[in-house]
Amino acid sequence: MSTSDPAPEHVVIEAAEWCDRVADGLPALEDQLAFEAWLDADPRHRSAFERMAAILLDARKVADAPELIDLRADALQAMRDANREKEGQMLLLRRPLLVAMAACLLLLVSGLVYQVWPRADLYVTGIGERRVLMLADGSRVSLDASSRLEVEYDDARRNLRLLSGRAKFDVAKDPRRPFAVTAAGKQVVATGTAFSVELVTGQLRVVLYEGHVAVLEDGPRDRPPRAVRNDRGLAADEALVPGKALVLDISRAKTAVEDADPVRSLAWEGGQLVFTDERLDLAVQRVNRYSDHRLVVRGPAAAILVSGAFNAGDAEGFVDGIEALYGLKAERSGRQIVLTGADGD
Repeated sequence: MSTSDPAPEHVVIEAAEWCDRVADGLPALEDQLAFEAWLDADPRHRSAFERMAAILLDARKVADAPELIDLRADALQAMRDANREKEGQMLLLRRPLLVAMAACLLLLVSGLVYQVWPRADLYVTGIGERRVLMLADGSRVSLDASSRLEVEYDDARRNLRLLSGRAKFDVAKDPRRPFAVTAAGKQVVATGTAFSVELVTGQLRVVLYEGHVAVLEDGPRDRPPRAVRNDRGLAADEALVPGKALVLDISRAKTAVEDADPVRSLAWEGGQLVFTDERLDLAVQRVNRYSDHRLVVRGPAAAILVSGAFNAGDAEGFVDGIEALYGLKAERSGRQIVLTGADGD
């Protein structure tokens, strides 16, 4: 499918509707996410929207020309006509064009500069790849292997979204602009501190190295933030001090605070994976970030607690060590290694 092919009628209609919604002002967070999903669903969506934008930008160059006054009025009338009950097949066929023209011209009439909401920069690491990012404000991000992070800065906030994997943040101090990392429907907010956020097998893990962070429920910006709370109804981050980790069970909405050795918890930055009484399924997911061999744990073996230090990227060494120390069985098939109990369970 080529993005240069003419967009189907329903795509033109959808692009026009999004154009119209932008004209009404900055949408709420859920609308922004819906728009991003619509753009990514089909290359023709982005192409259709960008073509309208190009037309709009060209039109802005002559926006103040007297001869456009009548055209603006016609555009408003076209929008009204397009939303009424249509009579006849010919008018129905013209509806997408009327809506598209009217929506884009209404943007022009309102004097808006063409922009949707600011698009985030996406940073991605592949298997076995780590990256260090220096952000515009001087903050430093260390991105683990097989991770995806969106970064979006504006005049009021520094917004980041961890989509997968793990990242450590050394935040430049700026009390006027909170530094917020969103993941799994939660938001970790700081002004100047050091912490990491990780998504792993149904968990969100926040390790604090210095300073303080607030852990909040993600929600619309026009509503007061709500703290993530523990079983006793207290703010879950109250016990999160440097050297501790806040662990949230995403599916059950449970929270716990655990000890976190700062040196061991950051060993991945130096190419080491260090586990201390770690569930095998969690350890395996971290090993998989660094290896083309895919490890799979089946049966009760997933809950075995493992400890040890391993070279990142050495999946075979990890498997050999786990087999020897915990009496597990490894079955190899192509580039997949399945770990089970010694009896196959």
